[in-house]
Amino acid sequence: MARQEVLGVAEARRQLPDLLAGFSRGSADSVYLGAHRKAVGVLVPVRVYDELRGEREHAVEDAVGSLRAEGLEPSSVATELAGLFASGRITAGQMEAMLLAYHRAA
Repeated sequence: MARQEVLGVAEARRQLPDLLAGFSRGSADSVYLGAHRKAVGVLVPVRVYDELRGEREHAVEDAVGSLRAEGLEPSSVATELAGLFASGRITAGQMEAMLLAYHRAA
């Protein structure tokens, strides 16, 4: 998938009313934000964000269900990190690294 152009702060500020109007009209296009053509963030419509968050929550529910089917329960640390992942506060890679660090230290 090809990336869109990256808007700098000044350009994003100028285009923000039009971008929000596009989202209100149903546009699902993402808007990349950054500097020097390097994206550091992305602006997405709420419905796209909600869908992505729902997919994360569903993935966590599936993982917990698989554990329970094996007669196991996730640890309190795993449950906390899964919640952070599901809410979009950490990435899957960060969650994995934190879980590995926790279990190596234990």
